[in-house]
Amino acid sequence: MHDTFSGKQDPTIVLVANPNTYRAKSFSRAADRLGLNILWAIDIPEKLASAWNMSLSIDFSQHDESVATLVEIANNNHVIAILAIDDSATLIAADTCKLLGLPHNSPSAAVAARDKFIMRQSLLSGKVLSPKFMSFQHTINPEEIVEQISYPCVLKPLLLNGSRGVIRANNPMEFKKAWHRIRNILGKSVGTHIMVEDYIPGNEVAVEALISDLGIKILAIFDKPDPLIGPFFEETIYVTPSRLPQEDQLAIENTLISAARALGLRFGPIHAEFRLNEDGVWPIEIAGRTIGGLCSNILSFDSQISLEELVLLQASGSSIDEFDADDRSKGVMMIPIPKRGILRKITGIEQAKSVPGIDDIEITAKLHYPLRPLPEGDGYLGFIFAYGQSPSEVEKALRESHSLLQFHIESEIMLEPTK
Repeated sequence: MHDTFSGKQDPTIVLVANPNTYRAKSFSRAADRLGLNILWAIDIPEKLASAWNMSLSIDFSQHDESVATLVEIANNNHVIAILAIDDSATLIAADTCKLLGLPHNSPSAAVAARDKFIMRQSLLSGKVLSPKFMSFQHTINPEEIVEQISYPCVLKPLLLNGSRGVIRANNPMEFKKAWHRIRNILGKSVGTHIMVEDYIPGNEVAVEALISDLGIKILAIFDKPDPLIGPFFEETIYVTPSRLPQEDQLAIENTLISAARALGLRFGPIHAEFRLNEDGVWPIEIAGRTIGGLCSNILSFDSQISLEELVLLQASGSSIDEFDADDRSKGVMMIPIPKRGILRKITGIEQAKSVPGIDDIEITAKLHYPLRPLPEGDGYLGFIFAYGQSPSEVEKALRESHSLLQFHIESEIMLEPTK
């Protein structure tokens, strides 16, 4: 992971991230291209940070201590911005920026964009289309609430992302099974509550945007051509520009503006997910960060500026209004993990890369390491990137390329069984 921090009084942007973030290389490349000095603040033990040649380690679980450390760094250096790269760091960054007077979302907005229950409460108060929802302590016996629920419903841990732990239940029996499964996940992660909300049917899209005092700048609307109907909600293909009618795209933009206002988001990147049906546009998620994984690799703007460069430019006080996305059709496939086991071998990569329209394939899963699919897992096998004359052509290339990849996954009896 790149780090240019040297203690000089050059303007510095602090990037706060998890050690397993997918986006470190992209932001480091962006900083290099722009000639910006960056400091990585990583959620790893201090000894490990020293071994990895990291300038700063913080412990996300120690919120006040992390904020104090970042404030001290900023007071001793010319820090002009502090950005959270992952959801788990947004509140730390917001609280630090508030103390330092740096531009950022307020702490309350960071919480609203992080906690799914508070998000739903904020959206409902802001008169944004919302399903019926409730939140329960995960230790409760599901038998006590199973009759209170409307079906089909979706169960969601409040603080996990990437669809981890999100499960659809169509009846009381499925609800109880999903509840126990999520409770096991929470025992190994963060959070103590499970939200239950009515299932929202319809087509799903993702939106990438930047927000400032001047308003919201939509950078991309991605179609998700694969149906996301459950029981798990594994995302695969994103394609842009959207094939939706302009009327629907305008409705999405207006809903994003209303949702951001309801949550209090006012600065920086926004990644949002929406569902569209005959009743309108329904927010699924509004996050105060950039798109996850390596999906941003397909986005480029004037002068081949990347999404990460736009984010850093805005954070450093530069105007980003003049930058527009290129007009190529493009897409990315997040390669799903098909089953639990140990990844032993990958074949077909060269053939998959040779499919017309495929720009690159990046395998991120490591050989001889265990794999866990959703809802327990939180990663992908890799990413396929494509460009073409039309969104349909891009989607076809992604599917053909994926069909040529073979992942040899060996069952591992020593892996902890799913309950």
